Amino acid sequence: MRAEYKRDVSHNYLILESPKEADTASYQVRMLAGNVIPAILHCRLQNLDGKQMFYYEITSRQALFSYYEEKMFAAEDLRMLFRGFAGAVEQMAEYLMNPEQLLIRPEYIYLDIEKKEVFFCCLPGEEREVQAQLRDLMEYLLPKLDHEDQEAVLLGYGVYRKILEPGFQLEDIKEAIYHEEQKVHQEPPVPERETEKPEEAGERREILEDEDFMEEEPGPKRRKTDRKSETGTALLPWMAGCGAAILLMGAVLAASLTGYLPWIPAEKIMGFGAAAFGAGGFAAWAAGKRRKKQDKTAPWKEKVKKEAAPYEPAARGGGELPERIQKMPQPEKESGPREEIFGETVALSAGCVSGPASLVSREPGELATIYLDREFTVVGKMPGAADAVIPVPTVSRVHARIREKDGEYYLADLNSRNGTSVNGTMLQNEEEYRLQDEDEVDFAQARYVFVK
Repeated sequence: MRAEYKRDVSHNYLILESPKEADTASYQVRMLAGNVIPAILHCRLQNLDGKQMFYYEITSRQALFSYYEEKMFAAEDLRMLFRGFAGAVEQMAEYLMNPEQLLIRPEYIYLDIEKKEVFFCCLPGEEREVQAQLRDLMEYLLPKLDHEDQEAVLLGYGVYRKILEPGFQLEDIKEAIYHEEQKVHQEPPVPERETEKPEEAGERREILEDEDFMEEEPGPKRRKTDRKSETGTALLPWMAGCGAAILLMGAVLAASLTGYLPWIPAEKIMGFGAAAFGAGGFAAWAAGKRRKKQDKTAPWKEKVKKEAAPYEPAARGGGELPERIQKMPQPEKESGPREEIFGETVALSAGCVSGPASLVSREPGELATIYLDREFTVVGKMPGAADAVIPVPTVSRVHARIREKDGEYYLADLNSRNGTSVNGTMLQNEEEYRLQDEDEVDFAQARYVFVK
């Protein structure tokens, strides 16, 4: 089955081509295209070059296969998936639709991470026995279970055994979920942690307000006279080379005109000189542009270096963390609702700030640095689902992903509503871009620079 992805303004679509020609006048197709079935991705049918293409709305939703590529399935994740499947089958029965048209495959199952909802693709013309599809899905899930979560192991293997039995029914999955939930409810509640003592809160404020932790932002812009002097200094080698080239061409031209070098026409000498000047001018322009970009990112690199300096000896195994950092108390759990503060990035991996690469805010001080110190870093505004949380309204709950491989970093957009761009170019769905040093990365309105 061929799958494509398309972005249209602020919407993302999964496009599937029906393997068999679907009857657009049939009940199944009309019900799918004309109704909103909660657990089924909204679909519209379009005919392209005689082929019937099904467009599924996947904006701000993550494919099961991509989201759990580097994550393990806990019991809560399995219950969410099984409940979603059971709900989808029941809803299709209400609409008198064939449940064998569901695509129960990891790449075609989509999640709403915030609402913990599961969505499926229904493809008329693609029919396969539900029990066989579930068996394949469970064989994908079992190796990815969190084996430290005993409940997840019991639930996963329990459902798998029931699926292998003849006469499998949907009620078997519901019974397994209910049975495990009853066990959880019978467990004693975990005691809540004590609230923070006033003296500890005062000590924390004292530590955070210490001048050693209050990093200054990059200094003011340089004066124009300084920039002019630097530009003039940078052009000196090019000007010296041009002067030497002029003297050489003048000598060769004089020798040619006086008859000492009759085999070299004066026209060729002048043409070569013009080409050399053009190449030199272009090289000087490119070098100036590169130098200007380096000057622009120098404060950001210096900021990253300062922030990471206290941690580098411990990261290399040559020392311990600074004493003040060791004594810093860990934040307590909040008992009440937390007010969302926009404009400040929460880097959940900030405990290891010696990462080899980072994303630095293009407006110094507006957003905290994101350190890419793991193989996969998910960027978004939803705590718990993203590794680096950017609580900005235009950023999606799960917005983008950065993958590290062999020292290179690859950026991909995760069906975000407002998109992810690099150097002003919007990334397409399923596209992975290899980040270069000093690339400008925008997660909607959150603007960063990649520093390697």
